[in-house]
Amino acid sequence: MEYALITSAAIIAIVLIIVFVIYSRKKTSLNNDNIRNANNSAPVTSGKLAVDQGSEIYIPIVQLPATTEIDEKSLFEITDRTVIARISDTIPNAAQAISKTVTNKALKNVELFKLDIPSAALTKSKEVNGAFRAFSRNKNRISKNANLVKVDPSKITKASMIANSVANIINVGSLVVGQYYMSEISAKLEAMNNTVNKISNFQDREFKSRILSLIARVGKISQFSSEVLENDEQRNIKLTTLEDLEGDVTELLGQVNLTITDTTQKSPNPTYKDYQAKVDDFNTLVEYQNILVAVLEEICKLTYLLGKGIISSEMCYSLYNKFLEQSIQVRNVLEEWHERQVTALKIDLDKNRKPKSGVEGLVSALPALIDDKWKYKELKEGLVHKISIQAKTNLKIINEPKTFYDESIQIIIKDGKYYYLAGEIIEHK
Repeated sequence: MEYALITSAAIIAIVLIIVFVIYSRKKTSLNNDNIRNANNSAPVTSGKLAVDQGSEIYIPIVQLPATTEIDEKSLFEITDRTVIARISDTIPNAAQAISKTVTNKALKNVELFKLDIPSAALTKSKEVNGAFRAFSRNKNRISKNANLVKVDPSKITKASMIANSVANIINVGSLVVGQYYMSEISAKLEAMNNTVNKISNFQDREFKSRILSLIARVGKISQFSSEVLENDEQRNIKLTTLEDLEGDVTELLGQVNLTITDTTQKSPNPTYKDYQAKVDDFNTLVEYQNILVAVLEEICKLTYLLGKGIISSEMCYSLYNKFLEQSIQVRNVLEEWHERQVTALKIDLDKNRKPKSGVEGLVSALPALIDDKWKYKELKEGLVHKISIQAKTNLKIINEPKTFYDESIQIIIKDGKYYYLAGEIIEHK
């Protein structure tokens, strides 16, 4: 009897263990299926990155409400075939969304999808934990050192796959940002080139030619190329060229600033006729100053873009801020010089006139008793406008330059095309 009870208890225990094991396996399998389904579904509505069992990173894709409003001017179409291919290959759900918008467009049903590439979260580095220090000596001094870490072989493959997935996504982000900002830089440089061409009657034609050449060389680098951004050797060549061009720009900008300062010091009290001539000279110099400062800024942007976030924005813009500060000081000197001349020559900028003097003043003295207007002469056409531009310092130091790679990159999917979103989305409830 006692033996039978022990046997029965043992059988019951074995059955319970078997049931528990089967239940645990089913629960694990169900959870894994749910994770795969959540990661493979399109669109994904989660705002967080997901890692599936295959160690792939998934970027969330959100379908925007029908009430969403996007300024068309803030949408930049991604047209480079390589960039489009990289997006589709790296973010498979994006290709599905593209197909869906094409189908619905044929049905006259406009749908918008948005995907965010959280660059800051992906590039955030972590310290090496559990590392041991090792080093080698060379003639009584440490010559090399390294961090030695105990590695779990079972985790190597998964960690490598995650690292590759993150690297691919970061590369997609850099290509999207690169195409947008390089296109923007190219447009600005083209506008600068047109401005320089309009500047005439400047004695130093060689100086003008050097600026035009400079703009053309920077413009050549600003032409977007996925091959350059994805090739470290090519990027480094371009970065070296940009460093040389930065030196050329600062040299020319320094010459302009010195010329403005020297001219104000050598002409402390000019006659009205001389003042008009100096205003024309300063107008050309100020235009060159503005252009060179702008070119220097675009060089800094290109340096940051080609550096792909590895070169800090502070380093990229350090020389720019230094020469911009110098240029602002020079403009302040010019502003003070104008104020002295306007006061000394009794120029009325608001009424665009000055008192007549010399023989002209004597001749008009009698008529002026009848009508006050005879006491004054109208200023040379355009003089007031030139003075106001030169006497107003509109240059500003960039204390916090835009860090393209530290911000989330938003891509809009619309009508079967990818767009980089450079503005904001407005949702009407």
